[in-house]
Formats: sequence, structure tokens, C-alpha cells
Amino acid sequence: MQQPVHPIPRNRHKFHAVATIASILGLAAGIISLSGCGDAPPTTNEKPKPHDGVKLTFSCPDAAFAGAIEPMVRSWEARTGAKVALTRDAMTPTDYADLAVISAGQLGEWAEPGHLVALPTKFRGGDHPLQWFGFLTDSADRLAEWGAKTQAIPLTGDGYLVVYRADRFGDQATSLDFVNQFRRPLAPPATWQEFAVIAEFFAKRDKKPSLPPLSTDPARALDFFSRVASSMDRPAFSEKDLDGPKDTERMAFQFAMQTGAPRLKAPGFEAAAEWFAGLHATGGLPVGGSDDPVAALAENRAVLALVSLDQLARFPRENGAVPARFGLASVPGSSRYFVSAKSTHIDVPAPGTNYVPHFSGGRLGVVRARCTTPEVAFDLLAELGGPARSAELISTPGLGAGPTRSAHLTPDHILLWLGYGFDAERSKTLQDALRHYVGQTVKNPTYGLRGPDRAPLTEAGGNAVRKLGTGTKPGDVLTEAISAWNAIDAKAPDKTALIQWRKRAAGLN
Repeated sequence: MQQPVHPIPRNRHKFHAVATIASILGLAAGIISLSGCGDAPPTTNEKPKPHDGVKLTFSCPDAAFAGAIEPMVRSWEARTGAKVALTRDAMTPTDYADLAVISAGQLGEWAEPGHLVALPTKFRGGDHPLQWFGFLTDSADRLAEWGAKTQAIPLTGDGYLVVYRADRFGDQATSLDFVNQFRRPLAPPATWQEFAVIAEFFAKRDKKPSLPPLSTDPARALDFFSRVASSMDRPAFSEKDLDGPKDTERMAFQFAMQTGAPRLKAPGFEAAAEWFAGLHATGGLPVGGSDDPVAALAENRAVLALVSLDQLARFPRENGAVPARFGLASVPGSSRYFVSAKSTHIDVPAPGTNYVPHFSGGRLGVVRARCTTPEVAFDLLAELGGPARSAELISTPGLGAGPTRSAHLTPDHILLWLGYGFDAERSKTLQDALRHYVGQTVKNPTYGLRGPDRAPLTEAGGNAVRKLGTGTKPGDVLTEAISAWNAIDAKAPDKTALIQWRKRAAGLN
């Protein structure tokens, strides 16, 4: 039986002593008041806040993200004393914004002309609350850098994975038919080559396309093409495979590092173009119709698709959970890649799966050169990009926020990914897929376009790539893209500047 809790014993002598002291102090206060000293101003123990009087204008044109960070901004205001005007208007070169949220691809547009101030060294220190050492390498040391300077703080990353119809894959008759044809089990694709085989198999079996059409958005179409080309264009290198920082050509992707010329006719890009054309030719890739992969999978118009995190958040739910018919898998690699040898390229079978990450999304926080209090502005961005707030942003599915820190991908942080509505097993698969996605051991990843001419290059390249889903010959598509890119390159200030843009965009300085 539980014993009764006895009252805490008190020292009655101590109580009388305290009462006596209180009486004496009260009498003294009364005497002081009567003597006329009561007119003195009351004293306060409130300490001045570190940024009292500072005013900042913060641009965040992403409405959903602005809504997510506003409570964080107001909490930072209350703690520091600064005042922040958070606007949903996009930053312009002539406005009065002190700091802003931009996409990772926009960094070169702002940093190259000198519109941004570099991150003060102390924010990268081991004892700073931002904990820079915790960022993923590509977020902190590549996507946040321009011109050998850290120009931004990573706020969110990007993330992709494959979603497939697990109910179709698990159907016994379908699985048996696949095994009879290919002598291997029907399973989520580990390579893009397997992806194409599965797409063709279901297209022929169902007598209709098995994939959503290529996106009508040039940026998304070019992104998909680049992800396929990334693992075909080069072998994945670890730290020991690279020759050091001067090994620039191994980092080249869309453009050659020495000349700045487009590389879209390199064998890896040609193989990717042929891959897309093959999907169309075998009936897997439809022409026209809704290009939303979520709707296509939900309405049984597609059996598998490449899906971004913002799209993943939109999958239908039943009783609060995404139905079991939707399975998750990692972004595929390639079973073959190309290497340079004596002015030619060799097609090399990968010993396993050759996976080279491609990073093109995410959000950065930047501070304008015109800001009169840049350290205060960076303090606010450090709050948003720090360990605690970044975890809050990652765990908000509607933002499509990919990991920026290695901690986001550790098993003990699985709770960050539960908001997407999957059961425990698929939530673990989701985190595993994103751990694979960032490929931390791969030291020669590829990057999306992010130079000062990113916007026109993306539109021209994406519009050309979209034609791969309509039957246009792959060579003609790449020729069109190269011609358009050369015309854009001709508008650069000079060749030296153009080559500098290309190197900086590839993460080299």
C-alpha cells in the first residue's frame, strides 16, 4: 500500500527570523517614503535586448514558406528586440529588402553582380548556435557558395524519390508474368534501365501508358532529364578518386569547365535523351494529358513515377494515412556510365548501381549588400537554418523541404518524416530513400543551372527536352537545346566571365 505523503517539515525558528527581517525592511521602506525619496523613478531589472532598435525588411515570396517561418520570426523578434517586416514580395535589385529567401538556383543571379554580403566567419565557428558543421556538404559548401565565399545559409534542401503502385507490383499474376519474361522478380527499379523495362512491361500488359507525361513546366522537365543524365554521364567518385580541387573537368556537367561550351552532346546526355525517347517509343510515356504524377498514380493512369517531396505531400489519405497501394523507392542510378579516354568516351558497365546525386532545389537565406546591419540579418537566418528550426521546417510536409543536415537523416530523427502520412515501415523507407538521395559519400555530384543566366537557359533547355516525350529524335532535341544555349551564351559580357560563371555554378571557384 502506498504510504501517505507527510508534509515538508518547517523550521519554526527560521520562520520567525524571516518575519522579523521582513518587518524591519518594511519599516525602513516607510521611513524612506516619508522622507521624500518616493519621487525617484522606479527601477527595473529588465536587460536591454541585443538588437533593440534594429529594423529589417525580409522578402519571402514563397507564401507557404512565409507562413511557416512567420511565428519563428516573431519569436526571434521578441527575444532580440529587432523588428521585422516580412513581405511576400519577391526581392528586386532596387527594392529595400535587407534579407530574403531565394531558391538555390537563384544564388548566382544575386551573388555574381555583388548584390549579397558574405556570411561572417563567426557563423561557421564550431561554437556558434548555427552549428555549421552539421550541414550536409553539398548544402553548405557548394550550394551556399559563390566565388569562394559563403553567400547564404541553407534553409531547406530538395528531395526526390520513386513512388510506385505496390498493389500492381504485388499482384501474383503480374509478378509471375514479369518473372517469365525477364527471369527476375518484379521489384522497384534500382537503375533507370530497370525503370524503362518496368514501364514498357506495364504499358504492353495494360495496353496504355504506364507513366505520367513529361512535365509542361520547363524547369521540371529539365530537372528530370538531368537526374537521369547525372548517373550516366560519369562514375560516382569518392574522396580518394578525385585529384583535388584542380580536377575541374570531372565536375563538369551541363557545360565544359575550360571552354564554357554546352556538353549536351556528351555520351551521357545522349544516352539520357535516348532513354526518354525509348519510353515514348515503347508506349510507356504518353503525349499530352495531366502531367501531375500524384493524380496519375492515384487515378491508375501510371504505375510508377519520379516524385518530389512537395508532390509527395499531396498523395490522398484514407483515415489519415496514405493508402498501402503507394510504395516508395529510392531515385535510381544507372547500370552503365561513360568515362573519357584519349579524346573519346568509353561505355562502362557499372559493377553495381552507379548513382550520382543531382541537386537543383531547396531554399537559401541571403543578406543584401545594402543592409546596414548584416550581422543582425544573418542572426535571423541562423535562427531559421539552425538545428531546431530546420527540424520544424523539414517536418512540415506541405513545404516540400528536403534535408539540409545529416541529423535529419539519422534513425533517431524518423519523427521528422511521419507527417507525410505513411506507416512506420514506409516512413523508414522514405528516410532511407532521402539518405540515398543525398549520397554523402559521392564527391562529384551534379547541380542544376544556377548562374546569372539560369532563367533563360532553363526555359530554353526545358522546352527542348519536353519534345523527347513526343517522338522528336533525341539528336534533334539536343541540337535545339545547344543552339538555344549558345545564343544565350553569346550575350555574356565576355568569354572569361562566362567560364567563371560555369565553374562557380558547378561548385568550383
